[in-house]
Amino acid sequence: MENEIQENNIKVYEDRVEVVYTSGGAGCMLIGGGSLLVASLFILLYIVPTSGLIRSFTGIIIGGIGLLFFGTVVLKVVGALLTGKAIYTVQDGYFKGKNKAVRINEITDMKWAGSSLKYLAIKTTNNKTIKLSSYNLVPEDKVDQVINDYVIPYATPEFKENWNKRMSNRGA
Repeated sequence: MENEIQENNIKVYEDRVEVVYTSGGAGCMLIGGGSLLVASLFILLYIVPTSGLIRSFTGIIIGGIGLLFFGTVVLKVVGALLTGKAIYTVQDGYFKGKNKAVRINEITDMKWAGSSLKYLAIKTTNNKTIKLSSYNLVPEDKVDQVINDYVIPYATPEFKENWNKRMSNRGA
């Protein structure tokens, strides 16, 4: 298989196209999330036990929320890193995430969603919504480029129309 790297995050092979994360992007997510997770643990394990009632109560709330949020993010990102570099793949008429795949000719709409960890919300012809997470490891514009170049040419007219509307509204 001939490998031609067009850009940092996009790899084009003879039989597939992959959107991959870079080591720098993965490192930033792990260092950022890990630092905030450690800060949450520091609050819970060091600040709370040595503080008064009000400061302890506040510390438990802040540390608990931080632990739940950043612990979840770090676990999801580590899980994604352990399963390979490709976040999204276009192959054999399918648009694939880490653990789910959708036939391109069954997609009626696709949009970015999520606040902390971004994901693609894909609506299919049978009104199912499938979520494919990016784990914030790849830039949205690179994924949009792959969708424009390798998915849209094989998509349904409805998906093409919805995607083009969404992309034209982005610049406005």
